[in-house]
Amino acid sequence: MSIQSTMQHGNLGVAQLLRHALRFGGGADVIWHCNGVRSRATLQDCAVRAARLGASLTARGVGPGDVVATFGNADVEHFEAYLGVPARGMILHPLNIRMHDTDLANSLQETGDCVIIVSRGYFERFEQLAPMLAGTRLRLVLVTGQEPVVSAKGLPVETLSYGNFLADAPAMRADALTDPEETAAATICHTGGTTGRPKSVVYSHRSIWLQAQSLTSANSLGLSRRDTLLPAVPFYHVNGWGMPFAAVMAGTDLVLPGAEFRPDALDALIEDCGVTIAAGVPTIWSDLLRMRDATGATGFKTLSRLATGGSVVPKSLIDAMAEKKVEIIQAWGMTETSSMSVLGRVTHDETDVGPNAQQPIGYPMPGLELRVVAADGETVEPGSGTAGEIQIRGPCVTRSYLGTDADDAFDGGWLRTGDIGTIDALGRLTLTDRLKDAIKSGGEWIAAPVLEDALRGLPGILDAAVIAMPHPRFQERPLAVVVCEADKPADIAAHRDRLRALVPSWWLPDGWAVVPSLPRTGLGKPDKAALRCLHVAGALNVVRDSAKTIPSHAKKQPEKTNEN
Repeated sequence: MSIQSTMQHGNLGVAQLLRHALRFGGGADVIWHCNGVRSRATLQDCAVRAARLGASLTARGVGPGDVVATFGNADVEHFEAYLGVPARGMILHPLNIRMHDTDLANSLQETGDCVIIVSRGYFERFEQLAPMLAGTRLRLVLVTGQEPVVSAKGLPVETLSYGNFLADAPAMRADALTDPEETAAATICHTGGTTGRPKSVVYSHRSIWLQAQSLTSANSLGLSRRDTLLPAVPFYHVNGWGMPFAAVMAGTDLVLPGAEFRPDALDALIEDCGVTIAAGVPTIWSDLLRMRDATGATGFKTLSRLATGGSVVPKSLIDAMAEKKVEIIQAWGMTETSSMSVLGRVTHDETDVGPNAQQPIGYPMPGLELRVVAADGETVEPGSGTAGEIQIRGPCVTRSYLGTDADDAFDGGWLRTGDIGTIDALGRLTLTDRLKDAIKSGGEWIAAPVLEDALRGLPGILDAAVIAMPHPRFQERPLAVVVCEADKPADIAAHRDRLRALVPSWWLPDGWAVVPSLPRTGLGKPDKAALRCLHVAGALNVVRDSAKTIPSHAKKQPEKTNEN
């Protein structure tokens, strides 16, 4: 006789989170900042509005499997959509407002979004995109707030205020919500486009639940009802790093900064709202510390933990936070891995070994497996000290991309991360380099191949390569190394103006250099290792002033530097 489990079965997912908030959310607060005004409601109040959003969409004929886009930041309506849309079996699609309009329009076309919720503060930005959406399935636009709104120019579809849309919806009892299948699609997020145009990752209800649960672990962020969380992270970044869902699960007070990521605005929220844990990329916290130092501020009243990742955590940030009794939690993850997948606490003693020492990030969350694969394809034994590509698998890791063949991104069920590192004998991950041809600027990826293609299409530019150059605030910024037509100077200002129509404005190179030819590898590709060496040696004559014109002639660089 085969003995079977006697346990009940229930689908894990967002509907369960919403029911939990409807029943038990009265003891947690949600605080948000919008247009200079700070507001507060209970988590239960927000859950009621989230349920009404789902009910109103259902009454409009939006059903399970339909895609609802959002165009906004970390505001309360966006938070309500995180709960109300997937809980009804619909698929939430947070759009990265920093993507180029062409990519945004293509994404909406590919996923067939029928509704879009637009933050009122971004409506002017949305109107730039709107004419490109006329041929999509979009049939309803909701603009946050109560005030009347008119349709965006060039997009004559029904447009309503979010508040009025919810006003006529009946309140829902928690037990009236049924659970979608836990393997069903719940949200869609976009990769940073490290090797090309952004790709879409579709999260299941189960993966969202498991990711949220991992963030409540004491070995992770340790979120609980005792905490007040400030996620200084745009919600369109891999589900806001998963923190909105984790806060609901843990009953944590949640402070939403809206679009205000300025140091003074974040500092006021931290101090006034009693924030105990905050999260965001290192650039944000380095800026905040500089501001506090300039104003003579000392320690924080309540802040005790800071989760940061997305780029290398500077030793100066770790040291400064340690002086203020704030514990740093390092995190590593990707859109493909549901964000924070490896976490570890940094103690001040570990940073005393020198500014350039490589420190372990931490351990993978339970359920996730890591391995290191060497250049010859062999798996490296943990503790050997040999570096290779980091690969990962588990229930929170994507197995494919939506509508895109990317077999080279996977290795027999393992996701190839493109990061280079080691795993020690204890299982801790240390990153040392990356394979990706990309620049990470302030925690955001800039795809070098896409920027290079745009540069090659500009008048007078024959060839181009883009490499990262160090930046004191953003860690890295793009340096464009270009080959121009003979005897024609490079008009940087004109090139930048033309690039604005082709790539996001924050991708525009901070530095420019003109060379007679690009060094090449034995395979004929631009030798970026050689270019980086030339830059470090000061041999590229980099110009940072975008108003200048650079002569087209320069000392000829070697055509081939290695045979790899």
